[in-house]
Amino acid sequence: MVNIVNAGTLGGGFRHYSGLVPVQMGSGNAAAQASVKIFHSPAANAVAIFRGDIVVMASAAIGTQGAADLPGNISAPSASVVIGNGGGSGLGNQSMAPNIMRWTPGDTTSVIAGVVVGFGPITLYMAKNGFQYIPASIEAWVSVETDPRVECYITVPTVPSPAFNLQLNSGADVQANAGQQSALYGTSGVSLNPSLALTSTLPLRVLNSGEEIGNDPTAIGFVAKVNFNLTRHFQGTAAFVAT
Repeated sequence: MVNIVNAGTLGGGFRHYSGLVPVQMGSGNAAAQASVKIFHSPAANAVAIFRGDIVVMASAAIGTQGAADLPGNISAPSASVVIGNGGGSGLGNQSMAPNIMRWTPGDTTSVIAGVVVGFGPITLYMAKNGFQYIPASIEAWVSVETDPRVECYITVPTVPSPAFNLQLNSGADVQANAGQQSALYGTSGVSLNPSLALTSTLPLRVLNSGEEIGNDPTAIGFVAKVNFNLTRHFQGTAAFVAT
């Protein structure tokens, strides 16, 4: 069977690694509003962040603990490193947007905030430079889908063993594929790690192979549908953590 969704397989041409792509709310109600919330990426952010990346709550144990105001509220000059923001109203609230950091594959303890679906409020600095993602060491704001039951598509780079149909509802992690990130379009290069397991600390649960016509789970580059492991998500049953 030709895998029409895979750019690396004969007959394919448009499927690429793009991280987690939300396709359905956990409630199954297509009319339900997305649970998108704004988070803050501090200037100490060590790695670039793209749409489709998993992000975690920054704490004393990971990243920079704390929260920030929104750029429109910050006065100039400011201790903030919003380069070229130009200042705002000066009516601040420095705990509006909790800090987040990008997920590190293999992480077994951090609390998941969700999946990045966009950026904003955008700063003047980002607008002037045409950033479609957040480069490392740049302060910015991130739009995160925080529904712990949101269902997402993600590319699987190789065929799992045992067969995929024998491992539904198993746990999974992601792998980075840094070379597949797109600075031009701001999309993640993350794919699903094909080493599925019943390990309770894995961040994702594999649901099925989705509803895309031509998706062949016996061919490389097929698409899996996943959601978050609730024991790792801040709106699930993850332990409390001061961020």
